[in-house]
Parts: sequence; C-alpha cells; structure tokens
Amino acid sequence: MTPARRLRERLATGNPLLLPGAYNALTAKILELAGHEAVYTGGYAAAAATFALPDIGLMTQTEMLGHIGRVSTATSLPVVADADTGFGDLINVARTVREYEKAGAAAVQFEDQVFPKKCGHMEGKKVIPRDEMVAKVRAALAARTNPDTVIIARTDAIAVTGLDDAIGRMNAYADAGADVIFPDAPRSVEELTAIRERVRPGAKLLANFSENGKTPLLSVKEVGTLGYAIALYPSSLLFAAVQSAIEIAALLRGEGTSASAVGRMVGFDALNDGILGKAGWQAEEERILALG
Repeated sequence: MTPARRLRERLATGNPLLLPGAYNALTAKILELAGHEAVYTGGYAAAAATFALPDIGLMTQTEMLGHIGRVSTATSLPVVADADTGFGDLINVARTVREYEKAGAAAVQFEDQVFPKKCGHMEGKKVIPRDEMVAKVRAALAARTNPDTVIIARTDAIAVTGLDDAIGRMNAYADAGADVIFPDAPRSVEELTAIRERVRPGAKLLANFSENGKTPLLSVKEVGTLGYAIALYPSSLLFAAVQSAIEIAALLRGEGTSASAVGRMVGFDALNDGILGKAGWQAEEERILALG
C-alpha cells in the first residue's frame, strides 16, 4: 500500500490525526521511531533549517523537492508536503504536484497567498482572488498521477479579508474537490468553532498550531472534539532544537566545554544504533564483502 493510500485511509477513519513537522530527514526518522503516523514538511522549517532563511517565499521548487526527497527516503511514513503558492500559476501547480509525487509526497498543500508568500502567522500577507485559487485546486487535482495523493487547500484570508471571506473561500475550495481544507491562523477557539460550523459538512479540516503563533494551542483530542480531522504542529521540533542549540552555543562559549550539558544530549551509541541504523549498514557491508 502506498503512503498516499495509507494517509487517505487514515483520514477516512474519522479519528483526528496528530501531524508533527520534520525539518530534516533525521527528525522525520525520530518522529517515526516515536510512533507518529505521518510527518509534515513545512516551508517555514525547511527554509530555516536548510538555509537559515525566513519563510517569505525564498525557497525554490527545486530546493523544496530536494528537501522532500531526503525526508521521504528517511521514513516510511506518509509525507505531507508544503508547496506554498504552487511556485507559479496553473501549469506550475500541475508540475509541482507531479514533481512532489516523484519526490515521495503523499499529500501536497497549496495556499491562496500572493507570491512571494509569507509564513501564515506573519503580518502583511495578501491573498489572490478566490476564483484563482479554485482554479489552482482543480489544476492540482487533475495533475495527480496517483489518485490517492491528498490535495490540501489552505486559505490565509482570515488576517487579510476577514473570517467571513475565509469561510467562503474554504467552501469554494471544498466544492472544487480539495481533500483537506486548511484555515491558517484562526485567532481563537471561537473562530475554530465557527469555521467548523460554517464550512460544509463532510469537509475535512486541518487546525494548525505554531507555538507563540496566533492560534491557541489545543491537543489532538480537543481538535477532534471541535470536528477537525488534523492537528498540525509544524515547527515544534525546530523551535526546540534551535533553543537547545542557542543554549549549548552559549555554554561552550562561556565554559569552554560541554561537560555540564552531557546529560541533556543524546548518547553517541543511542544515536548511531537506535536512530541512524548503524548495525544494518554494517551488516550490509559484511554481506557485500562476503560476495568476494
């Protein structure tokens, strides 16, 4: 069964899915070993971790494809991949879907921002007309080479044109056939509730939670109670890793050694054997050498 089919069947169960973000191949593997069911590759985390850049539309399609390919190679889990605005107009959206599928994406997410886009929790966003995004959704659906590939349509309109317009857009994207609807940056539980009440029944909704962002943090259980299908935590591992790196960098500068922080670090053998699979690679080497 393909990862896309597994993701589609998982969403069909009706039980809310907790979807954590992997900012590189290693964190995707860690999430899989922790028992998660799918991983998310977001543009914010990819730009920050790979290029030390902000999420303001600076990553290219080629760069994102390489990122998705590394993540999908490192894990057997379905990969939900951020495609920003589709890297252009309708034909670019179509090509993006096909290239993302080749790179290993089980789901492709598009948003209705004007290019160059911004992170959904930043100020100064702009959105394209509703009908233009509807056309992009239809182009993405038609371009799939695997009919199980999940197409996610995101709207950033709440902060730009208001909740009413955002809900109208969500209904239009659902009517166009999007598999999952993603309202970005609702500002309260009340807005999350209003969205569920006013977006057409049957539409699968995604709730996005960025620590210190605009949306209050809810558990996957609470998200399910509100009627949402997915609770996305796209940047939790990135934020934690950056904070740890800041602290260790300061410690090394101040003390000249990491000795006092060793207890906060993963062990050498635990990383090599428990996560990186060193024993399997050594066994393969021995089999090759035995061929003589």
